[in-house]
Amino acid sequence: MLPACNIAGSNFYKIKHKKDGNIMLIKYSPKIEHLKCVVLTPSEGLTLERNMVHLLPGTNEITDDEWKAMRCNIAPELEAGEITILAQKVGDGRGKPGGRKAKNLVDMPVNIAVKYVSECNNPETLQKWYKEITKEEVRLAITKRMKALEVETPEDEIPDAPNASPMSLDEFDNDSEDEDSEDEDSGEDDEEDENDADEKNFSKMSVKELRGECEKIGIKTDGLKKEELVEALENSNKE
Repeated sequence: MLPACNIAGSNFYKIKHKKDGNIMLIKYSPKIEHLKCVVLTPSEGLTLERNMVHLLPGTNEITDDEWKAMRCNIAPELEAGEITILAQKVGDGRGKPGGRKAKNLVDMPVNIAVKYVSECNNPETLQKWYKEITKEEVRLAITKRMKALEVETPEDEIPDAPNASPMSLDEFDNDSEDEDSEDEDSGEDDEEDENDADEKNFSKMSVKELRGECEKIGIKTDGLKKEELVEALENSNKE
């Protein structure tokens, strides 16, 4: 097992990725296991949030721009095969070849993702994957690798729930019956509300509105005052 690395003043574990599409995996396979520091060479169009990448033997996660910025500085390692890109063409099936490009853990088929997780020695990367990955087999592999490296599970992954009190089967069944009863009562209340909505407040209407309501139900309005119009409409509703 690799010794723990504690680099003062560095952002060894702090990698900020904007989105999965900008992330790629590379593998570092030195002849003698050691931490490799690679300087990033800035250039126009690249977004870099650090000036150096630290590679541990095994699977490493970097951004596309970091790869472009470091490539010119790792020519000997690339030629010797010590640093390789883990991106590949995959199909939709389990590890089947295809035309889809997978370059990060999210896009990898499950069996390939599990292999790359088992070869990762970066605690921060494992914790990041633990929070992001949803595929069950891959999550189990991440948990297993974290335990092997004695990496703590992120504290905010499973929040405390002191008020949690699961129902018994009888309580659940009884509660379901109560809900059905409440639904029936609610239906009756809805009907009452609809009836109330139908009963218009004629006294607050203008004479013009009252005449319009009367005409709708065939009441003659010639010579009728507002009070008489209201009375006629209310009597009509009672009928």
